Amino acid sequence: MSSTDNFSLLLQSIPSLDQVIGQLNTAQIRYGIYAGAYVSIITSNRPAKDVDFLVADEDFPRVRSIFTDSSEKHIEITTFLYPHGNKKIELMTMARYNHGDSHYSFQLSNLAWQQTSVLESRGVQVRLCNPVETILLKAMLQRGAEENKHDLEDIEDLLKVVEVDKEYLNRRLLEVNSDARLRGVLKKFHLL
Repeated sequence: MSSTDNFSLLLQSIPSLDQVIGQLNTAQIRYGIYAGAYVSIITSNRPAKDVDFLVADEDFPRVRSIFTDSSEKHIEITTFLYPHGNKKIELMTMARYNHGDSHYSFQLSNLAWQQTSVLESRGVQVRLCNPVETILLKAMLQRGAEENKHDLEDIEDLLKVVEVDKEYLNRRLLEVNSDARLRGVLKKFHLL
């Protein structure tokens, strides 16, 4: 199936997703779909159970003012917002991830925003993050079946259908506080 078809299926399967995307677009919020939903849209590897949006830190106060009936979750300084209380739609900002001695920063920087693209289906235009964002996140997290996740598999599936801009990847590595652990995963997939 095409990315457009996969996005259409996602719109059908998650109530209010089209409304949330419309509100983000109308307010000119800088965002992009990334993570599992991105992999599902691009690769058709499996249906997405939810949709993750990465939102520019500076725009997040406006996101809160748009979705006044939302719920939030906080992990350290990372904020997750669920518009209209819908747990299948997650907007994330100020992301930090710590694993042992690794301390990663994962944000929709100006550089990352400039690399987003637009996909349209059923009259809905949505922003997608560059595949590098999903690859970096999954290389940071490295979750597997024991957590009902597929991080390394998702990287492998993505690399079958996307061409990674290695110059952009190297620029993003500087922004996310990369280390040997993260770079080790990227080397395994011949990205470095």
